[in-house]
Amino acid sequence: MKRCDLLDDLIKGRLSPEDAESMYDFYMDNLTDADPPIAEMLNFSKKEWTAHAHGAPFQAIARWRDRGWPDRCFICGGEIIPDDFGWFPREHDGEYGLRHIVCPNKI
Repeated sequence: MKRCDLLDDLIKGRLSPEDAESMYDFYMDNLTDADPPIAEMLNFSKKEWTAHAHGAPFQAIARWRDRGWPDRCFICGGEIIPDDFGWFPREHDGEYGLRHIVCPNKI
């Protein structure tokens, strides 16, 4: 199957969020043993794929790729280093952000 950059296509407006979901579904429904891993086929980094696997929508992940990843937990305000994992993406105040799996600073 042909490789693509789903998030880049979202950033550049070549795909709508709905089209991105449809493309993802098509790839998932048509993978063969000969294809590389789906994250590689869609040009996702490990943290982007992790965010998707934990429920972040493609549009939020594309925004983070384009504008920078959140670096503060919306629960405790502590630092999050996205490349080090230890976080979950969750919706908060109408936007997706990151929160610690277990907040080190939570009282």
